[in-house]
Amino acid sequence: MTRTERALQVWQVLIGAAHQQQTLTYGQLANRIGLAGAGVLAQFLGVVMKYCAANGLPPLTCLVVNQTTGIPGSGLTTLQDLPRDREAVYRHAWYAMRPLRTNDLEPHGH
Repeated sequence: MTRTERALQVWQVLIGAAHQQQTLTYGQLANRIGLAGAGVLAQFLGVVMKYCAANGLPPLTCLVVNQTTGIPGSGLTTLQDLPRDREAVYRHAWYAMRPLRTNDLEPHGH
């Protein structure tokens, strides 16, 4: 599976979590998309984070947290105020958006 296909899987899981007002640990996210470990998630989360930033969307990746600290990992977030940003993610009408395709997540896809 390509990086953008995995990123699209991450997107789908995260908009579901946003709709349910949930956070997920890196391990839970890895499990949901069929990965053995969370170590490779950064590359897929980075694609989603960049897409959100480039399109003026709330930072969807703030829903993925470290199991121990309960906060997103450093480098994967552009957060200024985690509670405010998380509430913006929860309030956004993700399902009202046009469904994404993999080419939307590629650097030239915006």
